[in-house]
Amino acid sequence: MPTASKTMPPITFNTNFESASLGKIEALGEGRFRCHVEGQADEHGRNRQATWYYFRMDGVRGRDLVLTLTDLAGEYNDRPGAVAMNADTVPVYSKHGQIWHHFPHMEWDDRAKEATLRFRPESNSIWIAHVPPYTHSDLLRRLRQIDRSPHARIEVIGKTVQGRVLHLATVTDIQVPDVGKKVIWLAARQHAWEAGTSHVMEGALCFITSEDERAQELRRKVVFHLLPMGDPDGVAGGKVRFNANGYDLNRHWDEVDLRGKEYLRKMPEIWYAKKALFAHVEAGRPIELMVNLHNTETAEYVDTLADDPASRALVERLEQALVARSSFHPSRPPGFRSGAGTTNALYREKRIPVVLLELRIGTNAQLGRRPTVADRRRFGRDLIAAMAEAVLP
Repeated sequence: MPTASKTMPPITFNTNFESASLGKIEALGEGRFRCHVEGQADEHGRNRQATWYYFRMDGVRGRDLVLTLTDLAGEYNDRPGAVAMNADTVPVYSKHGQIWHHFPHMEWDDRAKEATLRFRPESNSIWIAHVPPYTHSDLLRRLRQIDRSPHARIEVIGKTVQGRVLHLATVTDIQVPDVGKKVIWLAARQHAWEAGTSHVMEGALCFITSEDERAQELRRKVVFHLLPMGDPDGVAGGKVRFNANGYDLNRHWDEVDLRGKEYLRKMPEIWYAKKALFAHVEAGRPIELMVNLHNTETAEYVDTLADDPASRALVERLEQALVARSSFHPSRPPGFRSGAGTTNALYREKRIPVVLLELRIGTNAQLGRRPTVADRRRFGRDLIAAMAEAVLP
């Protein structure tokens, strides 16, 4: 959408690129705009989420701009009133779409549920997003690099609703027999807006395939399986929370039956991931721990359904290790018997101890700031090491 004055070139908004999203734009005056966040609803037209926006403005160098983000209210778990932002969830910007910074100031209207940004760009273009993006193309580039490692194997385990490939990365020391090794799984990006989980996954992949002495030691003792992106369609299309058929990919794990082709049609992303996990377990290789990564606005915690004594002790060891050696700053104690429809349901079906790990996008008290991309990647290194240490004797 262009807008111009008599003396200045037009300001344009652009969403013609991967992962971009923005709804209606209202021009309110010179350099002033109200931007509606597009959002996404589920297969029933319910649970609209407005947790993702990502766009570029051109023709903006040296101009005083006022941008109000609106239409942020929606619904969560069939309860109206959910709002995708608050005073602490400040958007990010980039001059070239690569390096991201949080805006230094944001005005939050809690009554109208609107966020207003006032800024004066130094470059002619500025990219703006809810959190630092991580696209499907970013993942494919990283996987090509990881696949060069002698310690890694990249497999295709299935395809999404729209035909994109679902990957599984396996990392271990192939010079050491797998017999006797512990097995852990890490999954990310079941919800497209949660780009922070992809930065964590990248950090984990880069560390565990590296020649770092600790990584080498862990590869000799552990087989690492990583599901790097649960919803490539949503990520590529700039969606929020639901797959191309409208299904939440962290809400139906208890009902997806590998014998039913309707689930393969509706939710192939869950179907293929379950198939890979079940094939592993049914081949006699127990999974000692699985972590499923997510983002929230301001909360940070772990949840699980694995409530037998051994599993509870495992989850507590994991949380203690993260608190001691990473930026993890839980907002509450671990939740047991939680998440029946999420990936946690694998505990009831196959006794896999699955932990849902939520990471906040707001201010982390331990870091003293909102997490950056570098913080996420560092946490990925710390997380994969803590997972391994939690299962090793």
